[in-house]
Amino acid sequence: MTLPRAYAVIGGCDYEGEDFSSLRLFDYHSAAVAYTKELKDQGYDYTKMEMRWIEQIPALQEILTLKRREDGILEQV
Repeated sequence: MTLPRAYAVIGGCDYEGEDFSSLRLFDYHSAAVAYTKELKDQGYDYTKMEMRWIEQIPALQEILTLKRREDGILEQV
C-alpha cells in the first residue's frame, strides 16, 4: 500500500522568519511549485517546500477496534 503524501509550502522574509499565514498543503507537486512562485511574486524573500507522508493507518486501526454497546455508545475494545 502506498501512503498518500502532501506538499507543505510556506513563505518567509529575511530576518523575520516564516509567515505561518502563508502555509498551504497540496497533494500535487506542480501545484506546490506554482504556489512557491506566487509567494515570491507577493514579496516573500524565500519559500520552503517539504513533502510529508500522510499516516492514516493508526486512525483506521482505532476505528476498527470500536464496538457499539447496547445503549448505542461506541467504546474501545
